[in-house]
Amino acid sequence: MRPQPETKTQTSMVQKYSGKWYFIMMAADSDSSLLRFRDIDSAVFHLTIVKEKGKLLLRGAFRLGDTADCLSRQWTYHISNETQEMILEGRPEQSTEIFVKDGNNHIMLLETQEGELETFRRLMLYGRSPTLTDNLRLDFKHRAHCLNLTSILVLKQAQAPCEIS
Repeated sequence: MRPQPETKTQTSMVQKYSGKWYFIMMAADSDSSLLRFRDIDSAVFHLTIVKEKGKLLLRGAFRLGDTADCLSRQWTYHISNETQEMILEGRPEQSTEIFVKDGNNHIMLLETQEGELETFRRLMLYGRSPTLTDNLRLDFKHRAHCLNLTSILVLKQAQAPCEIS
């Protein structure tokens, strides 16, 4: 199977979203969908283009609770030519839509998964800096409410984020 050619929309999307992002807050359809995130104090991500067209690499570093411990992870996403959604490699049942806020300074990701193992909808807010204005917080909560996402989690950010290696 030949790889699909990268579209101009994909190229501009990749360039717009590349770089460092701080995870600030999230909303979900249930408290259980937030459980795995409750122990995270702060998180930083770096999104880069993979040489293979139509793929993105997302690396993340998470500071856990009140410890100095950092946890690193990475994921590969494929960009769908039809929908411009990002599909997590190895998890075709999960899709991610991107919404831009405040120019290119903030993005919201809506993750949706319907599968045998787990079903969820989560809206996540990322910023080029870890700070959150009152207006952005209210806008995020309004968008979450419109999507029937009633459980909200704001990362504590009591400690400096880990460095991405």
